[in-house]
Amino acid sequence: MNKKIYFNGNIITVDKKNFIAEGIVVEDGAIKLIGSNDLVLKEKENAKLIDLKGKTILPGFIDPHGHIIALSQSLMLLNFKEVKSIDEFIEKIKEYIKSNKQKENEWIIGLGYDNSSFEDGRHPNKFDLDKVSKEIPILITHASGHVAVVNSKALELLGYSGEDYEVPKGGIVQTVKESKEALGILEENAFLDSEKKEIIPAPTFETLLNFLVKTQKLYASYGVTTCQDASIDKNNHELLKIASKNNMIKIDIIGYVIQQFTKELLKNTATIDAKYNNHYKLLGGKAWLDGSPQAKTAWLTKPYYVVPKDMDKNYSGYRIQEDETIIEYFKSCIENKWQVNVHCNGDAASQQFIDCYKKAMEVTGSKEDLRPVMIHAQTVTYNQLDEMKKIGMIPSYFLDHIWYWGDYHYDSVLGPERAEKISPANSTLKREMNFTFHQDPPVAMPNMMLAIHNAVNRRTQSGRVLGENEKISVMDAIRAVTYNGAYQCFEENIKGSLEVGKLADLVILDKNPLEVPVEELKDIKIIETIKEGNTIFKL
Repeated sequence: MNKKIYFNGNIITVDKKNFIAEGIVVEDGAIKLIGSNDLVLKEKENAKLIDLKGKTILPGFIDPHGHIIALSQSLMLLNFKEVKSIDEFIEKIKEYIKSNKQKENEWIIGLGYDNSSFEDGRHPNKFDLDKVSKEIPILITHASGHVAVVNSKALELLGYSGEDYEVPKGGIVQTVKESKEALGILEENAFLDSEKKEIIPAPTFETLLNFLVKTQKLYASYGVTTCQDASIDKNNHELLKIASKNNMIKIDIIGYVIQQFTKELLKNTATIDAKYNNHYKLLGGKAWLDGSPQAKTAWLTKPYYVVPKDMDKNYSGYRIQEDETIIEYFKSCIENKWQVNVHCNGDAASQQFIDCYKKAMEVTGSKEDLRPVMIHAQTVTYNQLDEMKKIGMIPSYFLDHIWYWGDYHYDSVLGPERAEKISPANSTLKREMNFTFHQDPPVAMPNMMLAIHNAVNRRTQSGRVLGENEKISVMDAIRAVTYNGAYQCFEENIKGSLEVGKLADLVILDKNPLEVPVEELKDIKIIETIKEGNTIFKL
């Protein structure tokens, strides 16, 4: 039956009036009518009636930044997120080897360790991993995705053995003190460079396709109906095109092309036309300007509160790209009317993005509404927000940093004063700027209710509040993961609010977030997720 009527509920429309209705009529994948029970039930002929029994409907959540293919890959890997010490870290790999028959030259790959939760706070290194094996290559990425630890065998295969090796631009190979011998800790492009990534074995195409289907179900379980892959290279693009062609994509996936692949695509500007092909489309380009604050590779204007061991007292992270390179990239994107999403965690990186994008706009003379997006914008300053507003730049905040790493930011990364100001959502709201919330999967799961919770409460796991003045209302937090997300992706006319004619992308919650105590927002359950009228998840 193509027509459904949901009634007896709390329908939070997120439209301009913040209208709360009792019922909604969905037909042929779109919203036909919203209003009182009496009004919607007048349409009951040939309709399936669904009594919500007081449950709440919101617009489907929109993930404004993430990496669905990387999340698919991460589900296949050893997960170290719960590991709390280096000894436990080593033991987990040993247990994996015992329970799995390792083929010759087969890598052990894992992710998610967080050294900030270790007692001494240090990263594992090759000497730790060599205790497991010097013959089997081992690579485990940090929770941020910006650092990896490897053993001697992996260093050899990656070209970092001995003391005579080259490191890709934008990368760092940490070394044993007073030598150039690799320590086994790789930062940024030292392992993320495309040539280095080709050395690390990837899962088969068929396996990835199967996991892509599973990962979409994971997104849907969190109420997400539109997501991103912000790491589109040639392989990822081909994978998603094949999945699209074979009707394997059930939620909308928006792709952003990494710099190295952009030139190839720009040979045919028709590759970006802002239209979905079976739920997949490309919308723009992606660039990185710095690293991660919790890994202490983000580029700050002032030194880290606790400088990493063996670093100069003025260490404040580092840039990944020179101005000339990024200006040329922005120019090519602007000339081809591409939106850019740019990774900036540190305020120095944020300033580089603002200055270089303004220069590219000036050179091209562009007046297009391209909505450039500053991804993370974690330490963006109030003055920078003012500059961003003038050029229509949108900050997308990773508010969950407060929950996962807020105490570490306060005690070690930024110190009390700067930690209070991270992800300044309320200051952005006061400036009447659009902003969104994301979780950067696979860094964290796409749990939008947790993002709402963190924006409203700004409470760390120890109970400390980071930035009382930056708290926002529940309604404004809901808007950030619905309408604002649609606006960021140029889809505000078809998504993001529940209005007649828009797509029937809905999420049903067991409780009304506008009525529960704010401390319980993260505990609200997703009951059902609906994409264009079709249920794609049900509890």
